[in-house]
Amino acid sequence: MPERIVCTVVTKSYLAYARTLAETLTEHNPEAKLYVLLADRVEDYFQPETEPFELIYLEDLPEQDAIAQMSFYYTPLEFCCALRGLLHEYILEHTTAESWLFIDCDILICDSLEPIFQELSETSLIFSPHCSRPVPLEQAEHEINFLVHGINNGGFMGLRRAEQTRQFIQWWKGRLIHYCFLDCAIGDPRGLAADQLWLNLAVLYFPDFKFLKHPGTNIGHWNFYEKKFELDPQGNVFVNGQPLLFLHFSGWDIDRPHFVSKNTSLYPEEITSPWAKLADIYRDKLLRNGYEKTQKFPYTFSKFNDGTSITQAMRRGYYDELKQGIAISAPFENSEYFQSKRYTLDSTHFLREELYGVYQQLVELQQQNHQTHLTLQQTQTSLQQTQTSLQQTEAEFTQFRQQVDAEIARSHQTISEMENSIFWKARNVWWKIKQRLGQPEVKLLEQKKE
Repeated sequence: MPERIVCTVVTKSYLAYARTLAETLTEHNPEAKLYVLLADRVEDYFQPETEPFELIYLEDLPEQDAIAQMSFYYTPLEFCCALRGLLHEYILEHTTAESWLFIDCDILICDSLEPIFQELSETSLIFSPHCSRPVPLEQAEHEINFLVHGINNGGFMGLRRAEQTRQFIQWWKGRLIHYCFLDCAIGDPRGLAADQLWLNLAVLYFPDFKFLKHPGTNIGHWNFYEKKFELDPQGNVFVNGQPLLFLHFSGWDIDRPHFVSKNTSLYPEEITSPWAKLADIYRDKLLRNGYEKTQKFPYTFSKFNDGTSITQAMRRGYYDELKQGIAISAPFENSEYFQSKRYTLDSTHFLREELYGVYQQLVELQQQNHQTHLTLQQTQTSLQQTQTSLQQTEAEFTQFRQQVDAEIARSHQTISEMENSIFWKARNVWWKIKQRLGQPEVKLLEQKKE
């Protein structure tokens, strides 16, 4: 059988998803091999040699200077999308596979992918359209999303080794290196949607392609309304009469597993079809594959080397400076430079973000003012208590002083009375005699008296 290769891109916080993709891929396609490009650094958070897939490091790719810049000016999601062209170039140059599939990491493989590989043998490229039939007019907002994000879903792509495929990879790689921003997420009027909008042009530039039309493939919130899930007598899941091959859990919440996605309002209720059971299975597999631990793994390129966080405004500012030829070298080593800059972005999102930041600062100042007022009140109360205590102490001291003065007066009176007494006068006479006669004579008189 021909070599079967599947590839994907993750940051290390999505490691549990990659493991689950590898597990279900092997379960239903034991001959297939999964390649995972890490858009991150390992940093001793896991051991690549023990993982159920072949890890591709950033250092294994060409365009190292560009990758270093991309890791700064792209967000984690943008970076993962932007590396897809380089990943396909790697597969093309470092494997002998005649065809391969790109599959997002948040996908559950449910059956053999051989029907897709068979279809790929007849064309150079396979793209996965977001939908195949319209929604009612009152739900047209759903279709507007496709106009904004592209007619094809970037979470799946099939490629066959051919000249047109080489041309496509080179074209797409260049676009993604420089123009893979998710503008629509921040209100930037330029309107890029990472890698997906470029695929609108790919179907015009590279005519040897097919759309993935199997109803049991790449089922996500974009086409869920088209799908009817059923079980056959053996318990196998069918979609619109065909076997279910794989589900795409884009925007799905592991804590609300029976809801399709947070990215759409089309499905506000819990799902009760066989899809819900598969969602439970997917949740259990993610948890067994370390979801609760790996989701906390930090993204290497989220901070400067000194630990300072990199804002999206800094990322966009650096990109603009690169375009102008004035960008600083080694951006990760120069947090002070970026903190000293005031980047302005043509973005309603950042305007709202900035206004919200000002509002938060105002709230904090109000809270600080309130706290200061409370502290002042407490200090005043404490001062009043201290003054009262001091007054009490002064009163007690005055009373004590009066008592002392009275005692002194009584002592003086006692001494005066003693001095005026007959005894005291006799004592004084005797003392004068002793002084006049001298001590020896006094002693002699005392002896004679005895």
